[in-house]
Amino acid sequence: MKKVEQGTRIVEAGQRVHHAYFCSEGLFRLFYLLPDGREYNVAFSLEQDFATSYGSMVKGEASAFSIEAMEDSVVIEISYDLLKELMDTSPMWERFVRTSVERLYIRKEERERELLCYSALERYKAFLLKYPGLEKRIPQYHIASYIGISPVSLSRLLRNDEH
Repeated sequence: MKKVEQGTRIVEAGQRVHHAYFCSEGLFRLFYLLPDGREYNVAFSLEQDFATSYGSMVKGEASAFSIEAMEDSVVIEISYDLLKELMDTSPMWERFVRTSVERLYIRKEERERELLCYSALERYKAFLLKYPGLEKRIPQYHIASYIGISPVSLSRLLRNDEH
């Protein structure tokens, strides 16, 4: 178990990733940082979920995004080399990793559909379903970033939806 303080980045964009992190307590955000300083949240990892740049880990390339603790958190850190060894020697570990990757892929597919096919209000409602209670744990500007609108637009959307 490893403690991670709020604001700490466990994955930094531009660096290679050699570990996967299983969140046992806390909350992480996965986000892209644009050259102009804007940030776009693409996912959140909560308790009982993995947080890593899987593509970077597997391909041995730099991660395109960062992962930051949004709360003081506790993770189980496992190196990719050990993970591969465990998968090669244990059907249980191979199944565990496979089902974890399947969940991540499904989430990614759903996220793509939301961004391409849903209105801002529908994306907000999908966020609430996907991450129940998270709207009470994070600032609204992080939700706005996740659904692809400005914080002002989110406030307006929520105000109009109440009427």
